[in-house]
Amino acid sequence: MIREIHILRDDAAARYSSVLADATGALLTRSYEEATEVLSPIAGEVWMGSLALHGKTAEGVTVRTSRSVPDRIRAQVFLRDGFLCSYCHGRTIPRNVLVALSDVFPDALGYHLHYKRGALHPVYWALAPEADHTLAHANGGSSEIENLTTMHARCNTMKSSLAVESLPEVAAAARTTSGSWDGLLSRYADIVIAGNSHGRRHAAPDYHLRWLRDYGLLEDRARVLTAAAGRT
Repeated sequence: MIREIHILRDDAAARYSSVLADATGALLTRSYEEATEVLSPIAGEVWMGSLALHGKTAEGVTVRTSRSVPDRIRAQVFLRDGFLCSYCHGRTIPRNVLVALSDVFPDALGYHLHYKRGALHPVYWALAPEADHTLAHANGGSSEIENLTTMHARCNTMKSSLAVESLPEVAAAARTTSGSWDGLLSRYADIVIAGNSHGRRHAAPDYHLRWLRDYGLLEDRARVLTAAAGRT
């Protein structure tokens, strides 16, 4: 059953990340059927809302660098920041991991490459992180790793290219390399392997292999390749 979501709850990141963590735990240690049951409270949701921007862009600043951030750098930023949003302090789950989950549960967790309303599950707005510019790119900030921070797609969209003084006040999260939350990265390879048995693929055949390489998970990448070879 499809459930339209027009507004993200204040606890969306905590709620969705908790359900997905429990569902992947069930998938990898018990069964696909039990994982589907655990996922049922959020299954079939589709995003139909819009996200409002705060304030306005600062004037008189020349953009001097490309907005594009290589995936390898994004991965380094997320790892450095402990997969926590530096704006709202909530948990994040990398988009590639969410896509792997959509591969396993395509009807429960809808995905669309271009974030089409009515086709995308709201977890992508609530949980997927971006490597955002601390000093906004539109205001002259560089794309070097020192000027990048982890931020939910939702928070990043609302922040947009604003002048710092126009943002709502939120205390900066301390950067940390410790803690128990890893954005489900330790389960990523096994989710990808499960996706080759259930559901359907949403990305190019080498998509997950490239991300496993960018995160430095070479042994996990080898396991995915071995599992794929065993199915041919």
